[in-house]
Amino acid sequence: MTDVQIPISMTDLAVAIREGAQVESNNLYGKSVVFTLPSSGDEVAVWPGPDRSQPSSPVVLLWLRRSQQGAHIARGELLWTSDPQPLVDWAISMAYSADEIGPQYAPVLAMLREHNVVGEIVPVQGVGCLIHVRLPDSTYLTIGRDEGLGLPSRADQVTNWHVQHEGPDEHIGIIFHGSDLLRMIGATQRYLQATATRYGSRHPLGAPVDSEAPDGPDKLYGLISDLSELRRTRYSVPGGAVLTVMDADGHNGSTIEVPAEVVTRLCRLLTVETQVIETYGG
Repeated sequence: MTDVQIPISMTDLAVAIREGAQVESNNLYGKSVVFTLPSSGDEVAVWPGPDRSQPSSPVVLLWLRRSQQGAHIARGELLWTSDPQPLVDWAISMAYSADEIGPQYAPVLAMLREHNVVGEIVPVQGVGCLIHVRLPDSTYLTIGRDEGLGLPSRADQVTNWHVQHEGPDEHIGIIFHGSDLLRMIGATQRYLQATATRYGSRHPLGAPVDSEAPDGPDKLYGLISDLSELRRTRYSVPGGAVLTVMDADGHNGSTIEVPAEVVTRLCRLLTVETQVIETYGG
């Protein structure tokens, strides 16, 4: 005589889903389970399927997902066994998928795009969902909540935004950690601008800069001189600066007049360079 496996009761299943998936889950008179998806607010109902005439036929649960307005979205069936874990894993996949969480962060993705930062919601094994920004050098930025934690179910639950730069096999640096969304977006945009300015969108920390002449006062004077003489498409504006570049001992000095447009450009370049050095070191 073979042992008959008794499927988990609806009462115990409601508790298992509530505790395992961290969602609102209730049983209805011990006959069905209803749990709520935390992002969309959709309800998922689960109940025993019809009796099977064949003893060898698997016992199943039926499920139905419906919107807050009552519209039916999807339905299916699941194996009904005594082990709640497969059902809990299924509930987790329903509640925390990228498709479920993604719409919550659509405004954040839109704001990032307005600042030339293109991201997408992606699932990460063992972490949850993150905003992923792909970069030209095969590295990427990840945006989540705190270090190593995925995004919560709703954007209004984010207490701290955490942005870091990652490579395929290395952690490159933390870009931002804080509660303010606009500051996070601004810091991310400035970091990418500094990366593009400093290294042509390559690795931002320690990447070699191609150069024939060694860095020093002579090279600095030559670069500023070349920049000052380049043709500009805009009309010249009055003003400018006179720069004298010399060795630290005061010898080998050279003076050059720098147009106002070039002064502005140098200030912008040095501003992002200063931010990079302050944050990540020279």
